[in-house]
Amino acid sequence: MATEPGLNELLARIEVLSQNIEQNQQELILLKEEVLALLKGDQPVIIRREPVVKKSVTKNNLPGLENFIGLKLIHFAGIIVLIIGLTIGVKYAIDINLISPAMRIGLTYLAGALLFFTALLLRRKYELFSMILFSGSMASAYFTTYAAFEYYALLSRTTAFVLMLLFTFFTVYTSLKYNKQQIAILGLVGAYGIPFFVKGNVDNVAMLFAYIFIINCGILVISFKKYWLSLTYLSFFTTWSIYLAWLIMKEDNSNFNAGLLFAILYFILFLVNCLGFKILKKETISLSDTVIVVLDTVLFYMALILLYHVDNTPVVQDITLAFGISYLIAAIVFRKFLQGQQHFYSSLFSIAFTALSLYVAVKYSGLKVTITWVVMAVLIFITGMFYKVKLFRIAAIVLFGCTLFKLVLIDSDHFSSVEKIIAYIFTGTVLLVVSFLYQKFKKTIFGENE
Repeated sequence: MATEPGLNELLARIEVLSQNIEQNQQELILLKEEVLALLKGDQPVIIRREPVVKKSVTKNNLPGLENFIGLKLIHFAGIIVLIIGLTIGVKYAIDINLISPAMRIGLTYLAGALLFFTALLLRRKYELFSMILFSGSMASAYFTTYAAFEYYALLSRTTAFVLMLLFTFFTVYTSLKYNKQQIAILGLVGAYGIPFFVKGNVDNVAMLFAYIFIINCGILVISFKKYWLSLTYLSFFTTWSIYLAWLIMKEDNSNFNAGLLFAILYFILFLVNCLGFKILKKETISLSDTVIVVLDTVLFYMALILLYHVDNTPVVQDITLAFGISYLIAAIVFRKFLQGQQHFYSSLFSIAFTALSLYVAVKYSGLKVTITWVVMAVLIFITGMFYKVKLFRIAAIVLFGCTLFKLVLIDSDHFSSVEKIIAYIFTGTVLLVVSFLYQKFKKTIFGENE
């Protein structure tokens, strides 16, 4: 005897077939009328067949929320909880010296292998569930290899790196073959947090950052094949969060070289990760890509400042100036060679503009900052006026606004009377000149091309 959902499905299919039969009968009648009209020499009837509206057959009666939880969310939660359980189990074995280090590593490798072979057995009938099990096995393999080298010295550095590279290659290959972002998210991004569940030698910063870098290289390969934005966001924020947390919590400068090296590598890697696919495919760089580029720049700048210490003023000046000049050049190059990417190279110019303005504020003080900002604003405004670049004119207005804000609310309490007179007269005169230029060249500024 059919179940109630099965009976409902059959009834729905019968109703659709009945509608098709009725539609065909109406069409036959119209065709007969057209044939008779042609035989009599009359004007034939124009047949207009209306499409049959098929009612969707409900394959399951699960509510939307239950469907999402039962078919998707539980899979992810289950595999994550399982990996955490394995990790805590290893930690417990470590704490009470229950088994030898080699046995601990062997058992966790075995657990990962069981997940892998279970994924293979279920691949045909339960593809999504199989892929999530596979992701869990890869995350477990990453953790086990990292622990075998870092905590127990059971593997040499070369062996550990080769194994992690093989795991990365296999995870990337599988995620691309089955076109499943879940594999990359759980197998690669999920591997970031594994070393933090087990207590070990956290002083080996180079190994930890190299481990994260290998995973990111796998994500970089995927980014050239697939535009998986969720994967990019997760890897980006996870990597920089771990790195900046280390910078904030570190007590000395002993790992300076490793910190500097991996800050540069992460910065370059995420730039390529974000832009490589779009440039390779000659597609438009989206707003989300631009946001990642801007955030990557800001976080890299923060990392350098923290590495060199904020109180080291000359170094901060050099870093800020280098950012300003580099992004100004990049904005000019991208504007020349990437047509139709205005929001992207506009963001590069905005970074350059902000960095150069900050450099002036850090390099000089008092009246020099006010005068320099006003001169910069004038030059930017004139460039935007004659080249009809609206962004430049807006940037100039913003810099004028910052200058006025600084002059009225900050400098008034520190400037001498002579400095106040010079600053106010000079700034006011320049603003009037800019206003006059708007009036005189309004057709040039607000032309048809604007």
